[in-house]
Amino acid sequence: MSHRRSPSLSAPGMLTLAVTVLLAAPARAVSSPTTAKEACKKQKPAPPGPCNRCSDLPRLNKELSEQQFVRDKFQEFIDWRLPPIAKPTDDDKKKKMGPTALMVDFINAEFSQYLHSPGGGGGHGRATLGTDLANCGLVLYPTDDKGDNLTDKDGNEITCPTNKDEVKAMYCPAVADMMLTHEGQHQIDCRNNKKSSQPIDLSEWRNYAAYDVRGYTAGIANLRKSIAELSKKCGWKGSTNKTKKMPLPPSGNDKRTDTDVDVIPTPQEIDGLAKTLGGKK
Repeated sequence: MSHRRSPSLSAPGMLTLAVTVLLAAPARAVSSPTTAKEACKKQKPAPPGPCNRCSDLPRLNKELSEQQFVRDKFQEFIDWRLPPIAKPTDDDKKKKMGPTALMVDFINAEFSQYLHSPGGGGGHGRATLGTDLANCGLVLYPTDDKGDNLTDKDGNEITCPTNKDEVKAMYCPAVADMMLTHEGQHQIDCRNNKKSSQPIDLSEWRNYAAYDVRGYTAGIANLRKSIAELSKKCGWKGSTNKTKKMPLPPSGNDKRTDTDVDVIPTPQEIDGLAKTLGGKK
């Protein structure tokens, strides 16, 4: 998720599930104002910086913490939380937002507050890559020259069709793999839902929350694997338990209630690995 949001509700009738990335540069910077056609013109992305050095471990671990934060916020809406209700003092746009949009807006605000807390370490999160649930295809969120997601004249976020190769050209392997795994889970769930004899309404806030938790969980598992592999190359001896369980909301034919994720070093161990080897390996 480049720093502003987690999920995103785009133009009316188009529902997307999106991943937040905080390590990489904006996907496509376009001067505002613009049209969707202008925003989606192909531009040569800057080559991604490395994330396979020991010195990159703290940054990857920070990304993991941020992914986990957003995942857990959606999990709260599965477990016990209800979407907030627009207040009389809210602007007209917010008053017209439905439960799902209000839930997303709430999580965006919580995430922004977290980023600006001592634990969050700063940043500007934003949706970067998403899945259009109308056709289950990948989309990018182009940005303006300030790094904010571009919107159309009605204030709806603009999205541009994309593919795996384009994503890999924009982000280093560990981050690109995490993003594509996250959205890959959304694509699988999206296609399975379309094939179902009883498809569910993904715009309903409970379903939206469950599907986003599934996406974040898949991405987190992938990123933890990358961190574990890099840590071992940097001298980490591993853990007694190689994996641990992470809760996973079941969906359709996927009845799993949890999934295995790699055990990784503690934050203190990660800092030590980065400092000991000077980040040269």
